Amino acid sequence: MPRTMRSHVLVLSIIPIIFNAILTPAIVMILVGFREFAGKPVYYIFLYGPYLWSIYDVAFAYLAYIFLKSEGEDVRGILGGVRDKPLPSILIAIGLIAISMTLSYTLSTMFRGNGDGNILKMLPPFTTLYLATIGSMIAGICEEFTWRGYILTRLEKITGKTVMAILIQATLFGLYHGFTINAIYTTIFGIITGTIYTKTRRLIPIMMGHWLNNTIGFTITYLT
Repeated sequence: MPRTMRSHVLVLSIIPIIFNAILTPAIVMILVGFREFAGKPVYYIFLYGPYLWSIYDVAFAYLAYIFLKSEGEDVRGILGGVRDKPLPSILIAIGLIAISMTLSYTLSTMFRGNGDGNILKMLPPFTTLYLATIGSMIAGICEEFTWRGYILTRLEKITGKTVMAILIQATLFGLYHGFTINAIYTTIFGIITGTIYTKTRRLIPIMMGHWLNNTIGFTITYLT
């Protein structure tokens, strides 16, 4: 089982990064043509990327679920309870949103002009609406299940070191989101959510916090 688990972790660590770094640009280039894509690559990535990212997130979460079942893991145990102590779950979600908003503001101030805010304002309203609603929900639920629920818990078992597991999964999570300034934010976000999860073993409120954080962030960025 340890060898199988290592193989599963390797698959879910590498394939997402390859998909986003190579497959996404390739698909978008096919859709719009090489010349158009070369002229505005970032714009076209954000124009079509949200739909592709949602597909990836669902596929990777499903794969993580299959891996957990094949490893004899209790998926409910990974998710953790919320009904027994609802108040801590609510506080976790609210606290994650507050920390994430502060982090986002700090990084946007430090790297002003290098973020994705201007691109979001250039996108068609429907794409931005999708990002703030369905896209945010899928990302919040599926990414947390894949990266914290599966990869983090498997790395804990493989390495026997929680801190190392948190840092490795956070770095991989950051790389999954591209090789831009956004990777810094998502890496730190992965450290925060990973730490919260290892302390609480409650994944559902982290999913909710991630989802609402994305929704609020995309909405504020678009409107301001």
